[in-house]
Amino acid sequence: MRWPIPSLLIALLGVANGDEPKAENRAEITLSKPAEGPEKAFPIGNGELRARVKGRTSLEPMAIFPRGGRHPATPQVPGNAICGPAWFHFSLDWLAENEGPVTNYKRTLNLEDGTVVTTFNRGGAGFTWTVFATGEDGLIVTHLRTDKPGSLHFRVTLPTELPATLKVEDRRILTLNGKSGGKPFAARAWVYPMESEVTPGEKEITVRGEGEALILLAATRDPDKIATLPDRLKPLGFGGDDHPDVFQVWNGLLERHLAAHRKAMENAGETKQQIFNRYAKVAITPPEQLKPAEALPPPPEDIEFPPEDPADNPKDGEILPGKK
Repeated sequence: MRWPIPSLLIALLGVANGDEPKAENRAEITLSKPAEGPEKAFPIGNGELRARVKGRTSLEPMAIFPRGGRHPATPQVPGNAICGPAWFHFSLDWLAENEGPVTNYKRTLNLEDGTVVTTFNRGGAGFTWTVFATGEDGLIVTHLRTDKPGSLHFRVTLPTELPATLKVEDRRILTLNGKSGGKPFAARAWVYPMESEVTPGEKEITVRGEGEALILLAATRDPDKIATLPDRLKPLGFGGDDHPDVFQVWNGLLERHLAAHRKAMENAGETKQQIFNRYAKVAITPPEQLKPAEALPPPPEDIEFPPEDPADNPKDGEILPGKK
């Protein structure tokens, strides 16, 4: 039986607390609130890293997973390798305790572009938050923008429960060096506001009074890949001692990602409808957490459903910046 996208998504995600998935575009999955747990967090990934994006507007604890899994993550099914313990979390604190309630919230996974875009209003300002994972550069790219100048405030850190050292380097760079499975890994987060300056702490970087900002996150077991990243991104205006042209870097990375992702989708050897169905079934919810109105068709044999990850939902709710 061939499932139309709206029926498939409702079966996958359920209709809980009035949060019915919308399928206005057959290539999109849209929800009207942040994910309460990992089962409704949108996956990204097709390079060294993959992640679950919950889309929270207070504190976003995005679990970061390394390359791995029985079936490698692909642009079509990034959720394949979201299993096992996370290396660390990309913690984005919106610093919005006194900014009032959130309205007009929308969180969209664009299956054709491989992007997660969250939009909402708060404190008289509109916010657009875009996240994607680049295969060519091995980066998770986070772009934040508001339509009210000076109303963007946030703090970034990289908490982990693994043995690791986290510090700020050169004001705008967070460095994390740790061990997972007895093997070392390294991570770097570059935080670049468009116009204002950062305020570095011991283990976090804060930005206040901004209108637009770009955060680049890299993590790998091969430190050379991180060391050479600024040089590899120089054609896009990144690298060197000077503050990069954030607008140029953002648009260059987005252009490169969209072209690579669309090419991968076109060369997948399946119809886009089949790819979208596979993506949704694997990436959104493990089988045991589905609450379908009727039985789902059996998954393809070459797809591995990721198990629930205890590291992504610890007893205290999340891995918060107060931890290592």
